[in-house]
Amino acid sequence: MQTAILLGLVYAFAWSMDNIAGSSFMDRPIVCGALTGLVMGNFEQGLVIGGTLELVWMGFISYAGIINGETRIGAILGTYFALATGNSFDVAISIAMPIAILGGNVSNAYNIVVSYLMHRWADKWAEEGNYKKIGQFHLGVGFVKLFFMTAIVFLTVLLGTGAITSLINVIPENVLNGLGKAGEMLTAVGFGMLLNILWDKRFIGLYFVGFAVAAFLNLNVIAITIIATGLGFVAMYTSGNEKGEDAYE
Repeated sequence: MQTAILLGLVYAFAWSMDNIAGSSFMDRPIVCGALTGLVMGNFEQGLVIGGTLELVWMGFISYAGIINGETRIGAILGTYFALATGNSFDVAISIAMPIAILGGNVSNAYNIVVSYLMHRWADKWAEEGNYKKIGQFHLGVGFVKLFFMTAIVFLTVLLGTGAITSLINVIPENVLNGLGKAGEMLTAVGFGMLLNILWDKRFIGLYFVGFAVAAFLNLNVIAITIIATGLGFVAMYTSGNEKGEDAYE
């Protein structure tokens, strides 16, 4: 019961940080995974799972209210089930992906209903000049959605891991391995989508340097990130000096 309540609060916090605090990015999978790990008593593993899911869902973007996947609920429940059943992040990905897509469908269905009600009632209130009711309705449907999605997280955790454990045990090992490899491929796809956004032909040399450092020196992502940050500062200051500007201004 306590775990279910705490994870429900984690979802409520993540939702609020996105919808109330102005898209603060505190609802990202890496945050949800880390907080779930903290609740489960394994912060480090939760952070690793959340970071992996962050890469997988890097390309999940909502357009015009249509949600591709509810990454908050996917990250929280995927991390929870992986830690509760003692499985690796490969299993977390295989669980989190369908949960996120299902959660996205539920969220979209709710938004469709709200859109119908908004058109039916809010237009009438606008004609009457009753803007206070429009504001109250807008906030009300948001908090109803928060309660509804939080309840899904709470009830899922409350029901326990028995069904999920049974399902995992039924799935052949080679299928689970395949799902794990697919998850690793999705991580690479996430990196590729990020590079597609940030790509600049001037930095192609740095791309190959980073690849060589990772492949031959066996440095992890954190070490490569520190090196890249240092090179970025050098490039920024050098560029400023070439233009005759004070790089420190």
